[in-house]
Amino acid sequence: MQQEPAPARSPGPQQDPARPHAPTMPPPDTPSEGRQPSPSHSPAEVLLATEEEFQFLRCQKCQAEAKCPKLLPCLHTLCSGCLEASGMQCPICRAPWPPGADTPALDNVFFESLQRRLLVYRQIVDAQAVCTRCKESADFWCFECEQLLCAMCFEAHQWFLKHEARPLAELRNQSVREFLDGTRKTNNIFCSNPNHRTPMLTSIYCRGCSKPLCCSCALLDSGHSELKCDISAEIQQRQEELDAMTQALQEQNGAFGAVHAQMHAAVGQLGRARADTEELIRARVRQVVAHVQAQESELLQAVEARYQRDYEEMASRLGRLDAVLQRIRTGSALVQRMKCYASDQEVLDMHGFLRQALCRLRQEEPQSLQAAVRTDGFDEFKVRLQDLISCITQGTDAAVSKKARPETASTPRDPIDVDLPSPPPVPERFSSSQAETLSP
Repeated sequence: MQQEPAPARSPGPQQDPARPHAPTMPPPDTPSEGRQPSPSHSPAEVLLATEEEFQFLRCQKCQAEAKCPKLLPCLHTLCSGCLEASGMQCPICRAPWPPGADTPALDNVFFESLQRRLLVYRQIVDAQAVCTRCKESADFWCFECEQLLCAMCFEAHQWFLKHEARPLAELRNQSVREFLDGTRKTNNIFCSNPNHRTPMLTSIYCRGCSKPLCCSCALLDSGHSELKCDISAEIQQRQEELDAMTQALQEQNGAFGAVHAQMHAAVGQLGRARADTEELIRARVRQVVAHVQAQESELLQAVEARYQRDYEEMASRLGRLDAVLQRIRTGSALVQRMKCYASDQEVLDMHGFLRQALCRLRQEEPQSLQAAVRTDGFDEFKVRLQDLISCITQGTDAAVSKKARPETASTPRDPIDVDLPSPPPVPERFSSSQAETLSP
């Protein structure tokens, strides 16, 4: 690309009569009947809309502005920092790098160019654009050089190059899509030969070298004379090839979408099955807990009834023991007091009565009460409790063994059901009323 020096700035440009007049920019096109002017928006609103529309330019991992964006084989774009920290796989989709790939990522020149052009558009809309050469306030934008120019630099630029340039006041009225479309169509392609002193524009593409060439390099490259074509045709062919592949991917997208929908439905069914199973478990556990609590209440009531019966019997016997002890102590105390204080006549008069009373006391036998002093009457309840615990903890094995038997194989049974123990037989030494009290 040809570059001309920036002119020295003076109080006013001096026009040399011998030099032809520099070309001036035509006035902006007036809106035609078929094209309506863009609605006026504040710069802040335009920039906000631009940020929202081009969020895809951010790094797909850290969501920050992608510096040196890299395109991965899985077609995700990362900044250089996230790419270095990703290891040997994409941090977004976990796809590994292709085997044998020297460089797992490609410089995303499309994103870089779009970021650069968007930055220029923001500067233009925000009225902060400065001349690329003299750093004064810019008034024009050259689409071919992609440079911002002030009025003086623009005059010199157009004198030497005569590129397509437009006033910034006109570009501010364009939408971001219109600006990007204009910059895309004027993007020049230069010869790939690094020996050129200045970049050379080209319209020839060599399919053998896979490089753009200028006319001189194309003439010197005699080995690929049949492989040269117009670069516009090559670009059009490549775009059509990508469009065809995209169209084929749409069909594949439909197939993957159908499988994705089926998998999503299967995930929903899995969640519902889990919820149903959890509810069934909770319901059955509540049933088991309710049954265990009922057995607990029943056992506690039976223990209380046995305790009350034995307690009343023992309390009755204890009362008789207290009465006998009181009579013995009272008799002994009476005899001792008579020995100390009674007269001879009083001893003779009361001897017969006291002798008969003491003989009756001597006939009392406390050994007959030992049969009532027993605390092993609660062992049967401990046995029933142990049977209940064994039935709950071993219910699964019991259910499996019963299903293995031929006579029970025809009757389906929920494996969560628990075999509950039957009440123990009532001992023969209890009466019928006592048996009713102890039975569950």
